[in-house]
Amino acid sequence: MDVFGILLGVAVVQFLAAASPGPNFIIVTSYSIGESPRRALLVVCGILTATLTWAVLAACGLGVILMRFPAIYSALQLASAAYLIWLGAKMLIGVLRGADGPLKAPPRSGSPWEAVRAGFITNMTNPKTIAYYSSLFVVMIPADPPPSLFVAAVATAFIVSAAWWISVALFFGLTPIRRGYDRARRSIDAMLGALLIGIGVRLAAGGR
Repeated sequence: MDVFGILLGVAVVQFLAAASPGPNFIIVTSYSIGESPRRALLVVCGILTATLTWAVLAACGLGVILMRFPAIYSALQLASAAYLIWLGAKMLIGVLRGADGPLKAPPRSGSPWEAVRAGFITNMTNPKTIAYYSSLFVVMIPADPPPSLFVAAVATAFIVSAAWWISVALFFGLTPIRRGYDRARRSIDAMLGALLIGIGVRLAAGGR
């Protein structure tokens, strides 16, 4: 058994999945450029907690079981849609109420737990995450593997995700990036809010 090859495959697939634009990317970048890198890293903590949760569940086979119960999957999909639409609407309301101005100290819009919760819920309620991790371990892990291989695969997926999302949070928190955002704050927030609502509506309509 080529353990290194298996883990390398998991790492590549995980990186491509994490780098694919979606709700996680939107929420991390919006916190990083709109508030502060520290707040974005708290969001990343929530995303990584959900990543670890789903990876462990999938490794234990629970992800496959969940996929076999359409009613539960549909309920999770609707919950995800509602949450994304709520986030998008909140951003659009902020655009309507806000005003352009020079970049100032990051606003303290909530407790650290609220930022962690935002990342966790966004990733945890995404039904695509369930399908992804269930298929990842089915495809990448051979039949009858040792338990240590599952542990290594989960750790690999977590480390790759952590490296990617921390990099995103820090990059979009750079002063030049944030200053550029400040000049086009309302337009960017409106676009991100509309994207979140669009993704939520698509999920609610049963889109994949």
